[in-house]
Amino acid sequence: MHIVQFSIVLLVLLNIYGNSAVIWYIQNSEILALHNAYREAIKFGRVPYQPKALSMSKLQWSYELAELARGWVIRCIPRRSDLMLRNSSKWTYVGQNVAVVSKVRDSPAVWFDQYRNYNYTANICAPYKICADYKQLAYADTTHIGCAYNYCGKLNGPDKILVVCNYGPGGKFINRKPYDIFDYDDLYLY
Repeated sequence: MHIVQFSIVLLVLLNIYGNSAVIWYIQNSEILALHNAYREAIKFGRVPYQPKALSMSKLQWSYELAELARGWVIRCIPRRSDLMLRNSSKWTYVGQNVAVVSKVRDSPAVWFDQYRNYNYTANICAPYKICADYKQLAYADTTHIGCAYNYCGKLNGPDKILVVCNYGPGGKFINRKPYDIFDYDDLYLY
């Protein structure tokens, strides 16, 4: 009888752990897919007022970057971490985006929608507007992403889920555009 009860408890625990692992995997897969969809839109010139990119790396998931994000997100501080807290064995500079949202899947849209504030030609944000998160999402040379999220009840406002994504290599350089543009004039057909 005790073996049966133990087996039932064990199955319940495995089921609970399994479900949370599945939820974590699905949400992170969705964040990765959304990032790649936005980057593809940039690459093919489907973003209003933004030029077509010459090239754009498809992002891959990095567990190292996700673990660095988790180390920050558990603190429930809705701002970027210090650079020294983003030390990576693979990248010399790790970029980071932070969002407070009601649904984890909304975070990439928060960053992508900043394209409205970004003037590619001048490489500046509109006055009093933010666009650095868009520039990081659009940084063509970024190859890896790792994200984490946490429910932070102490945050002000209705949204309580803090999402942090780390990018390797990072791309928030003030004087550098996030990607080179595709120019038909550069094509030579012989």
